[in-house]
Amino acid sequence: MLAASRVRAPYEPRGSQDRSLERRVARAFKEDGILLESPALPLAQEAPLPRIVVQPPRAGHCHPASKAAIEELLRFFGPACYYGLRRIELVQGNHRDDRLVFGRLVVPGRIILYDQRPSPWTIAGALTADQLEVLCRAGALPETTTAGLHMTVVWPGETLRDFLRFDVLMHEIGHHMIQQYKGKRTLRVARSKDHEQWADAFAYRCRCVYQKAVAG
Repeated sequence: MLAASRVRAPYEPRGSQDRSLERRVARAFKEDGILLESPALPLAQEAPLPRIVVQPPRAGHCHPASKAAIEELLRFFGPACYYGLRRIELVQGNHRDDRLVFGRLVVPGRIILYDQRPSPWTIAGALTADQLEVLCRAGALPETTTAGLHMTVVWPGETLRDFLRFDVLMHEIGHHMIQQYKGKRTLRVARSKDHEQWADAFAYRCRCVYQKAVAG
């Protein structure tokens, strides 16, 4: 049986209610004089942003989250999130189009975001339950063909842009924050289940804080 929290919010990331790892990271921030609880610090306009490098996308592809859209998001959340982050690179993917590959963290302090096909996507075969959950949570509308051989994924409005900004970029920033404040800046920390859950929950809460501020 699903827990009551999963019934109330079926697309909320697993572990989003578990604050134990977040508290440990927050304590590390506090020791450096950074309050993680403040999404927009006064220093946000003064601290230099990480360098954002943009490579032209492949033919028939795009960078859903532009350099300007990424800069706006980083300024909103401030140095507490991008401290120690050196580069964000928007690059061409070298994977097959039937694979869902969005981005990754390269230690130390480098995040790579891959170009994507514009909406709608046509994907061979079926997606896993976890993949469907992530896409639906971001606002995508997946539909399987009658024969079940392909799946179409429609991204209404700016949902694909925000998927790259929150579910990919802010997720990887969550991993970067763990990396940065475990004193392992040049040595990759293994992505344990706890780390994945925390990064997922961190990205989800960033989306909620941002949407509330924009709507307010």
